[in-house]
Amino acid sequence: MKVLLIVDDEAYARQAVVNTIPWAEYGVEVYQASSGKEALEFMKKYTVDILMTDIRMPSMTGLELLEKVNQMGISPAVIMLSSYNEFELVRSAMQLGAEDYLFKPTMMPGDILESVQRVLEKKKEIKNNSVHTVSKKDILKCFLQGEKVSKSSSGMTAEQWKELENTEFAVVCIQLIKYQECLTRVFGDDLSLMQFSIGNVLEEVISEDGECFLYRINYKECAIICCKTKEIESRKLFIERIYNKLNSGFTFLKLYYQIEVAAGISDLTQGTEFLARNYAHATELCARADTEVNKIRISGVSDIAGSMKKEVIQALNYIGENIGNKELSLQMVADKIGVSKNYFSKIFKESMGVKFVDYITKLRMEQARNLYLNSDMKIYEIAELVGYSDWHYLYNLYKKMYGHSLSKEKEGKR
Repeated sequence: MKVLLIVDDEAYARQAVVNTIPWAEYGVEVYQASSGKEALEFMKKYTVDILMTDIRMPSMTGLELLEKVNQMGISPAVIMLSSYNEFELVRSAMQLGAEDYLFKPTMMPGDILESVQRVLEKKKEIKNNSVHTVSKKDILKCFLQGEKVSKSSSGMTAEQWKELENTEFAVVCIQLIKYQECLTRVFGDDLSLMQFSIGNVLEEVISEDGECFLYRINYKECAIICCKTKEIESRKLFIERIYNKLNSGFTFLKLYYQIEVAAGISDLTQGTEFLARNYAHATELCARADTEVNKIRISGVSDIAGSMKKEVIQALNYIGENIGNKELSLQMVADKIGVSKNYFSKIFKESMGVKFVDYITKLRMEQARNLYLNSDMKIYEIAELVGYSDWHYLYNLYKKMYGHSLSKEKEGKR
């Protein structure tokens, strides 16, 4: 049996967790503590596999409890319980090693059980690999947060560590700008579900042809570490690829969820020592993003947004918002941004590297794929949403472009 210790100063909150789930059926034995001090005394005597604690408690907060647990040298899987106004505290908890968090006002029995099973599975995987080994994603997360990991504590071989230090990384900070309507309409005011769904979409899009790791910072912010492993690819092309993938993902979020997002992309630097600095820089760039003109800010000499003409940036945003319009055309976009059709065609090709019609087609295919994989919509509904009146045409065009059907995509994801 695995031991779960619930720490909360409110008795009814503890009882709600204890009584709503038949824990014994899932191999879990549950104990309660009404304070951080009581929890520490319990953990000095007994092994605890999962620590579920409220963040705000009198005398000793959940963060202080977690700090003391770390000082004791024990490592239960930690789940934080928080309220809506405590996201900065949640972020601090994650930095101290918490692996998941639940929002008390909206959490349901299924959410609690799923969280417990998820952190137990993660702990099992780490133990199976090695007592001292953590995953590459976890190692990079430590550096992202400004912590240090030595080669000896990582469990990596000398060759694996050398490969990590020779890899180049860019960090992306993504923040939700407009989401309130979608939160209620689509997710029933469940912030954690919205965060999980959006993270899945972005991870799906940006990881298609490269190694990337997504970290959910809080309900409206996530960070992505993108690893440059293709030596033949220039740094500029690497950043351009991230930029275009983000644009595609943001268009999907706008199209399907009516969510607006902004992002900042850091410089590309070698090794892990600059990850925390790059994240801070990406966060700063994200704060300066303008969702009306330039929703993705990029750092350094490879600043695509800086070198790209303002008309093209405006066009990309307009295209993203109107991709479902069957009448969308080169002339329509040129008229919208106030330039001639021929001039727009020229600057678009120079900036994007593809013709306007090819860009629209590929974007529609990517949106169709995302909708097909991440929603329960029928293919004819998807076709309508991405600008095609005939779903057969969409289906056949997709197969021609990618060499397999949409249904094969879903089979491959299972």
